[in-house]
Amino acid sequence: MNNQIYKLLILLLTFSFAVHAQITFEPGYYITDQGQKVNGLIQNEDWGNNPSAFEFKTDASSKAQTKDINTVKEFGVDNVSKYIRATVDIDRSANDIANMSMDRNPAFQKETLFLDVLVEGSATLYKYKDGQLTRYFFKVKDSEISQLIYKTYLFESRKTLENKTFQQQLFNEVNCKGKTIKQFINLDYTNSDLTDYFLEQNICSNVPFVNYEIKGTKSDFNLSVRAGINFTDLVVLNPVSSSRNIEFGTSTNARFGLEAEWLLPFNKNKWGITLEPYYESYKGDYFREGNSGPSSDFFSTIDYQSLSVPIGIRYYSFLNSNFAAFYNIGWQYHFDSNDEIINSRGNTTQGTLEIRASQSFFLGAGLKYRGRYSLEFRYNTTRDLTTKLMSISSDYKVMSLMLGYKLF
Repeated sequence: MNNQIYKLLILLLTFSFAVHAQITFEPGYYITDQGQKVNGLIQNEDWGNNPSAFEFKTDASSKAQTKDINTVKEFGVDNVSKYIRATVDIDRSANDIANMSMDRNPAFQKETLFLDVLVEGSATLYKYKDGQLTRYFFKVKDSEISQLIYKTYLFESRKTLENKTFQQQLFNEVNCKGKTIKQFINLDYTNSDLTDYFLEQNICSNVPFVNYEIKGTKSDFNLSVRAGINFTDLVVLNPVSSSRNIEFGTSTNARFGLEAEWLLPFNKNKWGITLEPYYESYKGDYFREGNSGPSSDFFSTIDYQSLSVPIGIRYYSFLNSNFAAFYNIGWQYHFDSNDEIINSRGNTTQGTLEIRASQSFFLGAGLKYRGRYSLEFRYNTTRDLTTKLMSISSDYKVMSLMLGYKLF
């Protein structure tokens, strides 16, 4: 491959890693143990797991300070989220069957945590998430914060049952409309069900309340057109003798397609899943002079076309209000069009090699401008185009430079 291509790849990756740590701070606050409210800027990570610390700046030019649960009793990002420190009884019983308990009752342990406030009012709903563990807590007026109890447990051999005590708790303590216990049977221990229920209760109580859940990050879908160039190199390998390898050399070819992107509703839309069907082609020829005149000269040609479908995971690092760096990794499927590598001696076709490509991985890094324009450099792992041939293999190498435009 051209050395300039490698230099461009290294430049893009170096730049991406250099700016990776730059994150936008947003207006927020924290409250000290002494009750003092300090306004400033908070690094909003739209935490997937409840944090125990956060980064804070007094203003845009100041140095970031780490504030933690030992000295802060409340913090929040303005109009987005709120966390309060609470010492609560929490059940950390495992939900996976390999580590599941046979005890129906929760195994409480006292911990001091930052709880995520979902709905705040006369009846307040909190959430705590740590990896696969999700627990909900509630508070009514001046009562203590208590966990809403839900637990899966083993019964007999490998059967599981559910302890849904949270339904009885809500019937007893958060029941403005006087619902019967039967009306709680279909209420699930999920974000959406519990948030909706607590909103309904606060509306019923006719007192002011805040719904932080609707202010958080939501999933999003983007569709973009993408066009670019592939820098491609192909060598067909002969295991008997390297002198019989067919080196088609480097070629520059167009590629174009569509990219569908689903942004995931956590961590401030920094993670996404991508699907990008695109068309690619490669043409090449090879000549090797024979040792007994023109009739012994060896020719090889290829005209390869493919529909490729990369499926990947994307991570964004937001640099400022206009620019974001992103990184991709994924798996690429290739659907070929029954092409062949044609070999000839002199003017006579000597044989053909059927093309059936292997699948491959890819890595990419790029920049997005104003959420609409993108530039990406992508590296694909080596693809074998001759997987159906036992005695022949090949190295098909592709690096790509692509421009994108978001349609919606």
